Amino acid sequence: MTTDADKAEAEHTVKMGKTHISNESRRDFFKLAAAGVAAAAVTGPFATLADEDKPKGGAKMRVALAGLFEEVNTFAVETMGLATVTGNVATGFQKYEEKAIIEEFRGSSTPMGGYIDALNEVSAEIVPTVFYNFGAGPTIEGEAYQTMKKDIVTRLNAAMPFDALALSLHGAGVAEGVDDVEGDLCAAIRQELGPNVKIVMAIDHHCNLTDFNRQQVDLITIVKNYPHIDFYDVAYHAGKLLPDMVAGKITPQGHFEHLPFIMQCQSTMPGNIYAPIRMKAEEFAKRKGIYEFSYQYGFPFADIAFNTALVNCWAETPELASKTAKEFADWIWTNRAHFVAKTLSAAQGLAAAADELVAQGRVEEEVVRDAKARDSKALYDQSIARLANATAENQRSFGFLPDQDRKGPVVIAEKSDNPGAGAPGDSTHLLQELIKHDVKQACVVAINDPDTVKQAVKAGVGNTIEVALGGKRSKQSGGPVKGKAYVKTISDGRYTIIGPMVTGMRFDMGPAAGLLIGGVDVAVLSGNMQAFDNGQLRIVGFDPGDYRIVVVKSANHFRAWWTDVASAIIDCDPPGIASNDLSTFTFTKKSRRVYPLDEDATYPEGSA
Repeated sequence: MTTDADKAEAEHTVKMGKTHISNESRRDFFKLAAAGVAAAAVTGPFATLADEDKPKGGAKMRVALAGLFEEVNTFAVETMGLATVTGNVATGFQKYEEKAIIEEFRGSSTPMGGYIDALNEVSAEIVPTVFYNFGAGPTIEGEAYQTMKKDIVTRLNAAMPFDALALSLHGAGVAEGVDDVEGDLCAAIRQELGPNVKIVMAIDHHCNLTDFNRQQVDLITIVKNYPHIDFYDVAYHAGKLLPDMVAGKITPQGHFEHLPFIMQCQSTMPGNIYAPIRMKAEEFAKRKGIYEFSYQYGFPFADIAFNTALVNCWAETPELASKTAKEFADWIWTNRAHFVAKTLSAAQGLAAAADELVAQGRVEEEVVRDAKARDSKALYDQSIARLANATAENQRSFGFLPDQDRKGPVVIAEKSDNPGAGAPGDSTHLLQELIKHDVKQACVVAINDPDTVKQAVKAGVGNTIEVALGGKRSKQSGGPVKGKAYVKTISDGRYTIIGPMVTGMRFDMGPAAGLLIGGVDVAVLSGNMQAFDNGQLRIVGFDPGDYRIVVVKSANHFRAWWTDVASAIIDCDPPGIASNDLSTFTFTKKSRRVYPLDEDATYPEGSA
């Protein structure tokens, strides 16, 4: 049966033309992820603008585009230094200027893609200025931030007059001397533009917003899903509200309800512990008089005073916004114990994957039982000897016959080394466990190690090299894996995202190599980026169907593509600067008691 929501979405897809394929894949994913659940986040953004609300008589609303996007892990400074403008999103900020913004992001399922399509649909004149994009990394160098801020403000001034500004920000920016980058940037922009220009920002829900930031803008929309398959949708939603905001027909009133809750990075997909939060937020977003309702989970890997959760509500009146946000916050707090996950070590993660393969009938139970019973140190010593004495002949691989019923691999997510949260992407904890237990039909994707890639390129395909692979960029990375590695493939490291999240986005990781070390296939990259789909396997010629176990460096975004492919997914948190074991971090700027670090934390704060 075709619903009204399906019809509205189909209309939207026809209008979008170029983005038909990416939107179709995103819709298919939503249908899978939200089976049996009313998915308000899908239907809302696709409502079309009524004819009477569209610009008349040739008058066009002028809307500027700008942005500065980085999710900052302040603990990454040790491993990566400070973030600067490098010209490549895999290593630092990449700058897009004017028409290049449209050319790069039109047709993609990104925030900029959502803005562009929404504004085109309402016949607005789009004025692209400048967009700095990194993704995730360390604290921004102070001088670099000031330079980018000045550039943004200067270009906006030169582009005036315009009616509105659509910002693509992350929400968790930190620079040297500036803990609230988004608030600071928006204040500078507001001062330059004056009070009448409408400013909207569409952001990640791993944001650390402040009331100061809220006071500088006219609307903040936040993704509800993790993986963030609705990045496009929240920007599209904000863009579609702009005509009525500019015309004075609506004036959204915002309220932030802060919670003393520092939250892990967990998925909102069905079956995951944050799924009830997403579904509840979708219900609240449908309420009468609500323009935007969403939940900030916060970004815990920032040593700042406000890295905790809050409720984001924009409504017809301040009273409605406040009342609605407080009601949701009460529900979160009452159920807070359900939203804390236990973490697994590398050894525990591999053991869980082995148990899953036994349950699937793909590995004999006795084999796994014997492996668990063996002495860990003895296994480690044997693996070191194998790596040191490997020959070119026994390092070669002809691949594997897939299991008879073509079950997908068991995927282990090494969340603590997620480059998407600012981690170095070179941890070897799980690779060492795979080699130690002599696991076959296993793959690690990917390890960030440009020096090893250079070795592979110099040696060439079909040769064996002596490596110290990974484990170099952090004290928590596990140390390098040393031994002989066989060079299977070499690539330029370029790929386009085909999965449901940030569909169409292009990445250049620099030269990449597919290595075989200790019987394990490893994708080794020159740049640093989390896995969104199978792109990092494609560039080195690895096929997910070949493997029983695949290790990915990602917290949850990989699920957008891998959920359909994997036979099971296991979260794993060895030591790392993006670990979900938040007790391992020292928060020097923590200014109040927060749950679950402090069991006696209270909400409303001071109510005990």
